[in-house]
Amino acid sequence: MDEFFASVPYALIVAALTLIMWLISRSEPKIPPLNKTTALLLMLMVWIAVTSLFGIGPSDQIYDKWQLAEKMLLMTLITYTLLTSRERVEQLIIVVVISVGFWGLRGGLITILTGGGSRVSGPIGSMIGDNNDLGVALTMILPLIFYLRERYKQFIVKWPIQILIGLTILGDIFTYSRGALVAMIAMGTMLWLRARNKLMVFIVVLITGVGLWYFAPAEWTERMLTIETYQTDGSAEGRLNQWHRVWLFAHMRPIVGGGFHWSYNPNLVNHLLAGYNVPKLEGPLAPHSIWFEMLGDHGFVGLGLFIMILASVFTDAHYLVRRTRGDPDLLWANNLGRMIQVSLVGYCAGGSFATQAMYDGLYAIMVIAAATRLLIAAELRSRRLAARGAPRFGLVARPVGVLTPQSSG
Repeated sequence: MDEFFASVPYALIVAALTLIMWLISRSEPKIPPLNKTTALLLMLMVWIAVTSLFGIGPSDQIYDKWQLAEKMLLMTLITYTLLTSRERVEQLIIVVVISVGFWGLRGGLITILTGGGSRVSGPIGSMIGDNNDLGVALTMILPLIFYLRERYKQFIVKWPIQILIGLTILGDIFTYSRGALVAMIAMGTMLWLRARNKLMVFIVVLITGVGLWYFAPAEWTERMLTIETYQTDGSAEGRLNQWHRVWLFAHMRPIVGGGFHWSYNPNLVNHLLAGYNVPKLEGPLAPHSIWFEMLGDHGFVGLGLFIMILASVFTDAHYLVRRTRGDPDLLWANNLGRMIQVSLVGYCAGGSFATQAMYDGLYAIMVIAAATRLLIAAELRSRRLAARGAPRFGLVARPVGVLTPQSSG
């Protein structure tokens, strides 16, 4: 029975139903907003198709990774098309938090039950199955959970969210991922700088630090201390050698790179890099860095597109913070912009040590930021028209039901 449920293609079923309902609906828009977000997503879709055509890795693996990436980007565009109200934006945030937060909840409980002696990992066979990848995902959603905590004040919702925050932090730490620890430090610093309630953030950090000092098992502490002695750590040395290979390879194929999984063809890679001062590739090896992943797989053009995508998310979040500052009616958007910036810092820090350039969580945050910017721009434009005596059409919907936040935000 377990094997049956594990084999069910849930993502395909949900995507197919979404596409069908979207296409037959007469009220839903069929074209995404014509702006930089849509343009960047489309350019990335086209470019990874081009680099896949010229890829040098195993053809079946190139195809598998390409079709997964294209499906993800297509559904991201459709999601962006459907994010037409504040209510839908917040529903997507909740879905993202629940989808990844479940593994933080599970990981935190496992950590408590085992005293931190068990390494936390994600769902087998998924993009966040590896402990390093799960660490990046959990770090990314923590700011979104903090956002939900500020948005929803009811006791029945507030305390479960706070419990989720605590267990997710535990689960993140005990992935035993050094990259996740670096990401959490970077994210925590940015969170303290961008959070309104700095005292709460300080208390959370203090409790976490004291708890680790007194209760973390020796094997966790020893692994984290290898960050300072990376020269003697085989895993870190292998990662540095791979980054060196990527850099050399990128200069050989600066435009299109090697396509997905080019470094999974060790014989060809060793032949191309023969004569360079770099150890031979003994077997298939991932780049373990979003920056080197994009550079090696898709060349300098792909890396440039990726950096533009990250910049787009940050500028959209900055717009939300800047244009809603001091406006109590738009405090939710101000808080969301701040937390998106924090999430992006966590992703960039943790992603520097993980192969997560095509992680769908990043692109979900991208369209959340872009859609919210459109909503706020429309609301501000409507206010200006109303101030000049024109009819005012408010475009920012309010959440309904049990999760309706208090007006104080």
